This record gives sequence, C-alpha cells and structure tokens, in this order.
Amino acid sequence: MDKILSITNVSFSDENTLVLHLSNKRSILIPLDQFPEIASLTFEEREEFQVIDDEYLSFLAIDEIYSLKDLIGYKNQ
Repeated sequence: MDKILSITNVSFSDENTLVLHLSNKRSILIPLDQFPEIASLTFEEREEFQVIDDEYLSFLAIDEIYSLKDLIGYKNQ
C-alpha cells in the first residue's frame, strides 16, 4: 500500500462500526466484530485515540496499535 493513502480522522457510526476517514476523501466502515479489543471500549475510551504517522491507529485504553492495512484487511499477495 502506498503512503499516499492515510488516515485523516476516526469516528464511530454506531456502537458496532468504526469509520476510517482517509486522505482520498473516502470513508471506510469497519465492523468491530473483527476487532473485539476496540469493540470492548467505552464511548469515552473510543474518543481517546491517536493516529500515528498517518497510517496507524492506537487507543489509549488498549496496548494494541492497528495499521491501516490491518484495519481494511489488506493482504500482500
């Protein structure tokens, strides 16, 4: 994946869906059943996130760092 694509913001459309807002003006909805650690966060904990180097997502309440590739299910062939 090229560095051209990056995370510009993060939100939640409901309690079960993470929304990644990307530099290409698209938004990707990600079901949280794929990421139970994020799903278990409270509303307040979900608001405490960091985007690192435009391509990694971290929440203060958990020790996991998620790459954009992991979040969108990108696999190198």
